[in-house]
Amino acid sequence: MNHQIVSRAVVVATGITEDGNREVLGLMVGDSESEEFWKEFLRSLRERGLSGVRLVVTDQHAGLVATVRKVMLGAAWQRCRVH
Repeated sequence: MNHQIVSRAVVVATGITEDGNREVLGLMVGDSESEEFWKEFLRSLRERGLSGVRLVVTDQHAGLVATVRKVMLGAAWQRCRVH
């Protein structure tokens, strides 16, 4: 058998509802965390009905920050304190 180990990006989006409950909004596996990957992921969340996003908290990955500003129009962005 020919086995191979490859590095993949796994991302999970979680949200907080108006009543304070957390929900998993989506999950995606990709080859890299490029701006195109983030654009596909965030758009898929919107296409599945995500709306009313007021704040997006992420690490400071340049491709992610740029995509949040393009896809999540009207939402504020904040850098995660852990990252």
